[in-house]
Amino acid sequence: MSRKIVVVGWGPAAHRLVTGLLGTDAEVDVTVYAGEGAVAHDRSALPSTLARSRAGHEGHAAHEAPGARDRGDVAFDTTAAALPTPNDPRLDLRAGVRAVAVDRLHRLVHGSDQWVQPYDTLVLATGANPVLPPIRGLRTADGRDLLPGVHSAHNAADFHRLAEAAARGVHAVVIGGSSTGLAVAAALRISRGDDPLHVELVDQTPATPEITPTDAYLTLRRTGVIAYQDCRVRALESGSADALTAVTLADGHRLSCDLAVIACGTAPNTALAWTSGLAVARGIVVDDTLRSVSDPHIHALGACAEHRRSLSGRHETLLAQADVLAGRLSGLDPQRTYRGPVQRAANATSVVAEAEALLRAATA
Repeated sequence: MSRKIVVVGWGPAAHRLVTGLLGTDAEVDVTVYAGEGAVAHDRSALPSTLARSRAGHEGHAAHEAPGARDRGDVAFDTTAAALPTPNDPRLDLRAGVRAVAVDRLHRLVHGSDQWVQPYDTLVLATGANPVLPPIRGLRTADGRDLLPGVHSAHNAADFHRLAEAAARGVHAVVIGGSSTGLAVAAALRISRGDDPLHVELVDQTPATPEITPTDAYLTLRRTGVIAYQDCRVRALESGSADALTAVTLADGHRLSCDLAVIACGTAPNTALAWTSGLAVARGIVVDDTLRSVSDPHIHALGACAEHRRSLSGRHETLLAQADVLAGRLSGLDPQRTYRGPVQRAANATSVVAEAEALLRAATA
């Protein structure tokens, strides 16, 4: 009898796990709740797809009437960041369906489509959510949405909206000095080809500590981005139409803009685990087998998992975790364990190289 494995999430970690499971002859039926859509994306590659949107802009520029860009027409394609979707009869990919509750007693997952899915093993790969810093005016008056003109930079849908806004924008401010913030700033700057967008970056302290060396900022400035280090944003200003008009820094300096991007790090998405009664600290607490310490039938991996009191959303870490769990669940290597990420020396040279590689990818 086939083993029922349910995976919640469809990011790089879940994709690697499912691919590993289906790459074996294991008798498994895999159900994936892909709330963000059928196509999984490598999030680290999304800024480079934003930069590539300039090709479509340049291609249409010669044929457009003046002001055509104001309609929001933009060529944007995330294919370069897309991961191949497995084609296997053992896979049930539920695109656009989110897992809303877990009944651990009866081993059932309740979906947003009202379907109840039984499982033998449940894997939570819910990833992380973008952190929204405590900035006055960040949200609309009712607090439900971001102020018009303000965007996050987390998933493919975010970058699609960002590409549309950049096509008709005049002045952009990126809030956040993380590696994602650097890459997004560089990509925005060149996203319109011969008609570059004016971009400024404010080094807002990210949610998780990241080393951002001065050399990376020098590389960024060569693209034409104006970068402010050791600054914080105090407030966002809106005009009569309740749309963004300016960013005000803590020292009172005012940056006029019609587009702002929040890139201040991420935090583990533990909502489903917490409401299910699993042990949650900063992330979903797992042991060396990536099994929840609360339930032997539930595992967690990727940015939502906390292993040995440590969180890690690094790409190589989540792939290593997925390989370990795929080996265990498929039966190919049932004794395999995860002992933590390979320690790398956090010297200036390695950090500079990583940041510059991201910028080169964005400007390629």
